[in-house]
Amino acid sequence: MNLFLTVVLCAVFLLRPADCAAGVHDGLSLAAHTALPALFPFFLSGALLVRSGTADVLSRLAARPLTRLYRLPGEAAAAVLLGWTGGYPVGAATTAELVRQGRLSPEDGARVNTFCNCASPGFCIGLVGLHVCGSARTGALLYGIHLLAAALTGLIIARQDSAAARPPASAVHAPHERFAAAFCAAVQQAAATALTVTAFLTAFSILLRLLNPLFGLLPGGSIAPGLIELTRGLMLMPSLPLSAGARLTLCSFLLGFGGLAVHFQIRAIAAPCGLPVTGLTAAKLLHGAIAAALTAGICRLSPTALTVFAPNCPPAAVPPVLPAVFAGATILFVIYTGKRAENTV
Repeated sequence: MNLFLTVVLCAVFLLRPADCAAGVHDGLSLAAHTALPALFPFFLSGALLVRSGTADVLSRLAARPLTRLYRLPGEAAAAVLLGWTGGYPVGAATTAELVRQGRLSPEDGARVNTFCNCASPGFCIGLVGLHVCGSARTGALLYGIHLLAAALTGLIIARQDSAAARPPASAVHAPHERFAAAFCAAVQQAAATALTVTAFLTAFSILLRLLNPLFGLLPGGSIAPGLIELTRGLMLMPSLPLSAGARLTLCSFLLGFGGLAVHFQIRAIAAPCGLPVTGLTAAKLLHGAIAAALTAGICRLSPTALTVFAPNCPPAAVPPVLPAVFAGATILFVIYTGKRAENTV
């Protein structure tokens, strides 16, 4: 089977060079203009949190709820937080770093990955809300549904695991690094993750170009691009001959599922550190199904609760001083916790 698929792909690449070139252009454009501007700061933040020791503070604060709800050790806190807020695949990158440093066992890391790889609030509000639905309020509510569905998915998976909450990984923890060294290493790690994401976006954009003639022949063919690459599929939603509620429910499912491009990104990030990905696809299907059910229920109970596919004024601009203050406070907090860790080692 592997030989057959390899030969078919190579043959198609040779026979359709123009489509391949257009797919490369699409993928690089998507990475440069949409994915990396939104994701790279979180790639950097996740690596820096773990390497500087700041994640240990989060671990102490979140240990009890993570253990009671999800049967996870407190060391998973950074991956859970960034996985729910940073966007695909920030959660997987943070989890992989925790496993690499021995702060999280591979088994617990695999469970974190099943429900802590989510779309970011900026993606839901900006792209899905404003550009697809025409309403920032709709995008914000979709993100809330998306997050609730992820939390419920984690609860279901945790209840299926009959073992009690496991203690932190028994491996020797890597010592905390000074801020300058941690920052340099975090930048290098973020660059490697960004390159992986770009490569997979490009590869799947090529596949979308090559498969495009087949989509029109399939029942519900316009849904297929979203199952392969999330962003492209979402941009097609307004053109589907469906009711607004049905399109919104479908958007919610695709956000939860994430698309095969995201699944392969997670696999590529997890492989070098031995992080298992068992059950990932089933968990993402469950995430999408729960999100779709919640969205359909809201649309049915209160059809006017969501303003869908209607123009809306853009959200008020955030004063540029606020992000600067937030970034400065974050850096000072990381430096402070890193110094405290050095003094206690």
